[in-house]
Amino acid sequence: MLAARILLEAGAEGTRTEETMSYIASHYGLTENNSFVTNTVINFMLHNESYPRIYRIKERNTNLIKISKVNSVSRKLVRDELTLKEAFNLLEQIYIKTKDHPIWFKTIAGALIALSFLYLQDGLKIDIFTAFLAGALGICVTEIIKKRMAKQFIPEFFGGLTIALIVVTGHTYIPGGDLSTLLISSVMPIVPGVLITNAIQDLFGGHMMMFTTKASEALVTSFAIGAGVSSVLIFV
Repeated sequence: MLAARILLEAGAEGTRTEETMSYIASHYGLTENNSFVTNTVINFMLHNESYPRIYRIKERNTNLIKISKVNSVSRKLVRDELTLKEAFNLLEQIYIKTKDHPIWFKTIAGALIALSFLYLQDGLKIDIFTAFLAGALGICVTEIIKKRMAKQFIPEFFGGLTIALIVVTGHTYIPGGDLSTLLISSVMPIVPGVLITNAIQDLFGGHMMMFTTKASEALVTSFAIGAGVSSVLIFV
């Protein structure tokens, strides 16, 4: 259950989460285990005569480091390189000590992502500074609001709004570039790419509920970004 909690809260797909729980339980002879996970709930039963264990997932983020570490622990456990107690202690350390990246790190990463997409779309050199600043501040604003209020739509809306304001201002004072290319490149750091990818993986894995919820979440996030950008462009 702890492994599943870490995986789901770190943004893993439902297939991976269910297989990890089943993988560990089956190794210890509990082959009749049953699991069912969604974005917000884990249901797991060791065998037909046991009560189901249920855990509510309240926070979700993208942390591929946590997912990788949990996968490593489960494989070592199945290879008998770890005892159950050692594995549980390692999972607790992963859950408590593996923190999300700091905002300054995400800000720098957002700036580099924006520049990368500007390059991929054949953007002009004159737009480099604007894309760098918009990508950095856009993800910075989004992450700050997310930490203060765990709600959908609002952080991404203000992130898109910030990006559009910077891009339009930069395009006005440093003319000559392409506004559309600049906007697309700058919003890429806050686009829910991992969420969309995981939704498709859950679809292929037969997890229709996980696919529906993740696809809906990605749609709301994308709409929020579009609404934020459009709010500025309407008045331009």
